[in-house]
Amino acid sequence: MKTIEVDDELYRYIASHTLHIGESASDILRRMLKFSASQPVETSSPIKAMLPVVNAPVVVAEKPAMRTARERVRAVRELLLSDEYAEQKKAVNRFLLILSTLYALDGDAFAQATESLHGRTRTYFASDERTLLHSGNQTKPKQVPGTPYWVITNTNTDRKRSMIEHIMQSMQFPAELTEKVCGTV
Repeated sequence: MKTIEVDDELYRYIASHTLHIGESASDILRRMLKFSASQPVETSSPIKAMLPVVNAPVVVAEKPAMRTARERVRAVRELLLSDEYAEQKKAVNRFLLILSTLYALDGDAFAQATESLHGRTRTYFASDERTLLHSGNQTKPKQVPGTPYWVITNTNTDRKRSMIEHIMQSMQFPAELTEKVCGTV
């Protein structure tokens, strides 16, 4: 399998066409291009030479689905119990996993929650790294996996908990679950 690099705008476009959880970028593009595995591929295409291969995976965000409150709560609890989450030794990695999960559950609600989330002088979330770099010194922006969002990570753990708490409250998660999630960061 080859990996290609795409710009943010194209990435968001591909991600917006996700139909179900776990759908790969290849599946989305095959559907969009009406291309099946049985079709012959011309290997001498001039475009092949124009596509640079990079070592970064193409991550496609899950399209926000209408989920019941119970399903959303279950998904967050499953994250907390997952091996992947338990294996994270750093608060910043747990923070990014939580943000990624919240976005996957409801991208629109996540977007609304992060719009109003900022510090006195810093912007916490943005759609590009440059915006966060301009909002403060040493913000150490990282892309939230599976999303078009970037978040500053050079904050203390209490600030990370505060950001998660704000987002989960805005997304109307139960207070007990919000407290439990924040306690694991």
